[in-house]
Amino acid sequence: MPAGLKHFPTLILLTLVSACATVNESKPADSDPDIAISSEAKAFEMKCETDLAMVLTLLDKQEKITEPFTVETVLVPLNELQIALSNGARLASTYKSVHPDPDLRKVATDCLVKYSDIGTQLSLSRATYDAVNMLDVSHEPDDTKRFYELTLRGFRLSGVDKDEETRDKIRALSDEITQIGQTWDKNILDDVRYIEVTTEDLKGLPQDYIDAHPPGENGLIKISTRYPDIYPVYTFAESDEVRRRLRQQERSRAYPQNEPVLKSLLEKRNELAAILGYDNFADLVTADKMIGSGTNAQKFIDRVSKLAKPAQEADVKQLLKRLKQIDSGASEVNRWQVSYLQELIKKEQYELDAAEVRQYFSYGKVRDGIFELVSNLFNVEIRPWQTSTWHPSVESYEMLQDGKVFAQFHLDMHPREGKYQHAAAFGTRAGISGRQLPLTTLVCNFPGEKDPNELMEFDQVSTFLHEFGHLIHGLFAGNHRWDSLTGIATEWDFVEAPSQMLEEWIYDLETLQAFATNAAGEPIPAELVEKLNRARWFGEGLTTGIQMYYASLSLNYHSSDPATFELFPKMLELEQRYSPLPHQDGTYFFTNLGHLNGYSAIYYTYMWSKVIAADLLTEFKKEGMHNTNTALRYRQTILSQGGAKPAAELVSDFLGRNYNFDAFANDLKKGISGD
Repeated sequence: MPAGLKHFPTLILLTLVSACATVNESKPADSDPDIAISSEAKAFEMKCETDLAMVLTLLDKQEKITEPFTVETVLVPLNELQIALSNGARLASTYKSVHPDPDLRKVATDCLVKYSDIGTQLSLSRATYDAVNMLDVSHEPDDTKRFYELTLRGFRLSGVDKDEETRDKIRALSDEITQIGQTWDKNILDDVRYIEVTTEDLKGLPQDYIDAHPPGENGLIKISTRYPDIYPVYTFAESDEVRRRLRQQERSRAYPQNEPVLKSLLEKRNELAAILGYDNFADLVTADKMIGSGTNAQKFIDRVSKLAKPAQEADVKQLLKRLKQIDSGASEVNRWQVSYLQELIKKEQYELDAAEVRQYFSYGKVRDGIFELVSNLFNVEIRPWQTSTWHPSVESYEMLQDGKVFAQFHLDMHPREGKYQHAAAFGTRAGISGRQLPLTTLVCNFPGEKDPNELMEFDQVSTFLHEFGHLIHGLFAGNHRWDSLTGIATEWDFVEAPSQMLEEWIYDLETLQAFATNAAGEPIPAELVEKLNRARWFGEGLTTGIQMYYASLSLNYHSSDPATFELFPKMLELEQRYSPLPHQDGTYFFTNLGHLNGYSAIYYTYMWSKVIAADLLTEFKKEGMHNTNTALRYRQTILSQGGAKPAAELVSDFLGRNYNFDAFANDLKKGISGD
């Protein structure tokens, strides 16, 4: 999210991200204007300039509005401006992350910077703010009142009520923060590292992985730090040394180049917070979230850490016991050993073999199964959509209700050079009632491009379902009049809850047996699904503890003056306090935790959302996971609302009460009891 716009509703959630929400940056083309760029990039550059000129014209008109100030003369043209700004920025954000043409990615990145600058101008437009502030909306519909409320809050949090000199400082700082963040992201993306191993070093890995990594001319095999490469190694490679070496490289990306970049980013954010009247950036960035303040975020992190401690200790004890069977002298479990040990324990104690599981999850069947699940739950139809895209592997679809198209989406699901490396749902076009359909682009890096029968890991299937939760949230909420209310325009710390809850269907027998079949067409056995459910809670305490370490790093880097601490020692201090595992020597996670740009201080939002998601699920468990009445009520009260109400109200509308920690705490206990 562009700096300076984090509170202003215009560009809220330009890109929606799940658990790996870094912003992708491509390697820029040469900046020499005499060097030609591709024709496609040139065409997009011209479109961007035309659209930007139109947005600037709308902004100029907005700032010249005179009395009488009414909804029709102030809010309606402001909404038009926000829609135009959002449309251009969303498309540029998508293209810079997925387009195969590096020239076009560079043009899209530059274009997005310009949209960000205009957004900052709008957020600091005193004339517009004064006009909005003088409106009387007491007799307007609820959605107009909500738009008015969010607009005023966004203006004030952006510093529009400051004097002109101060607003100029805010604008300059916002631009600096955006540029520093882009450098941060680019350094992470560009620093792809490798280790070289022998064929013997790959012992334990699936054969299709080995086949996909043939030796080079020197007889050695290169394993990269990209996600599709690293996770099978962490999970299956028998060589402890290979896992250690790979993780050392993966967790050292962008070091040392990102250390001064992060320091500068924190300094500028702290300076911005001070100008806006906040003690620190954490308080500023949480002011419009459900949690309300950095102090509350710290209390939440400590509360979850305490809840997870018993399960966490049980997990580590079990892992160490299994490690001693391999190395009798082992005294602690290291991070590079966890996935491998977990896999062994799941095989031996829970009789769950990942290789046995994955044979039931081919990419094409998973995709179609998720489509069928969503269609049946929410009474919609999904059909192919014939349209042009940026790459031959991209698939496009329409979503229909009662025979009428109400949304569209792209699936860009397979890895390629220069593409966003993680998983995310990009809001490519916001839906505006009676005007434009919502369009979301789901971006992942799964197998299956050449052959839809290629197999997926179970965790990848879960990720697919998670991201599809973001997708349907944005599409179902894409029918509002006001730009600030449409799509996933809810508070950022609620964004993950609907997608985290949808993951739960991957453990449902009826859901799985509808699409999870092996090469012979046999459905996944009920006994295997039962094993999946028994084993799923093992490691939950450990995972929660690690997530709280990440959350504490994100928060604490932004809750103090960066002049008072050094980055690496602060990371070690927080790792020792919150992580259940020791630090790995020679790693520098603070330089490659991409969320430190896009999420800044609010990594806690993943676990905050998970607490709420566990509570939401209790309603489905009452009547069955496939009860359409519950699903449609959920769609109506939460998903379709977008930003029409505060998230806490949406949740209470669905639950009939305020949310609580009970379901989340009970889930953690399952990791101890083995239930």
